[in-house]
Amino acid sequence: MVSTRGSRGLSYTLLTPDNHFVSRLPSLPGATMIKLVTPRLAPSRLAQFLITFGAAAAPDDDPQPVEWRVMAGYESFFFGLDAGASVAWDGMPGFGLAARCYAYIPAAMPFTLRGASGARLLWLKRRYQSWPGLDEPVGSWGSAADVVATETATPGLRRRELIDPADPRYDFNMSLMSFESGVGLPQIEIHDEEHGLYMTAGGGVYTLERDQHEVSEGDFIYMAPYCPQGFVSGPRGAEYLLYKDVFRDGF
Repeated sequence: MVSTRGSRGLSYTLLTPDNHFVSRLPSLPGATMIKLVTPRLAPSRLAQFLITFGAAAAPDDDPQPVEWRVMAGYESFFFGLDAGASVAWDGMPGFGLAARCYAYIPAAMPFTLRGASGARLLWLKRRYQSWPGLDEPVGSWGSAADVVATETATPGLRRRELIDPADPRYDFNMSLMSFESGVGLPQIEIHDEEHGLYMTAGGGVYTLERDQHEVSEGDFIYMAPYCPQGFVSGPRGAEYLLYKDVFRDGF
């Protein structure tokens, strides 16, 4: 029998690297895509993909640009896992998506991806939810290395906010949550916000519904609204990239 740590509950899905199944898109020739979650997994309102670029088709080892025109109303967030990829939009020069670099692209803004062979990145896509009286947010980019890690009420738990959490124009947040050894969330949370969680370092034990799962770097968890959830890091500590929808009322 083939064993796996991957699991599916009523309100969550845990994917490990052993569970990955390769897909492709016409607009990303030579690149492979792991669909970590899409709206086919109800009630998810987001898609999150793990993209790996293949051999470049352009001459002189210059990676071939791939233009991806998003469908109207969809916004994107990119997070680099390795060096070699870049993204450009709205006439700006390409921004390098080296490891731990990120970029937010507003809804319906065409963008161009460029990737050298082996470059990997995470791509989050979702339909933007407008709010009366608020303009749509603008593009933003940066490196997690330049974002100050803020202390939380839990000693040993820090967070880096990659999207301004105080700006209500944004309808989601992306946060890097870092845990020292043996540190965990202070409670079992049950809330309306859905989560997409990618383990970027270390590991620990995640409580999902009434189940407990060992998780480690490269794992992905989708948590539907009101999924009971908790986490305690292992001896090496842990870090994960966390998506959640914010500033909207659920309708």
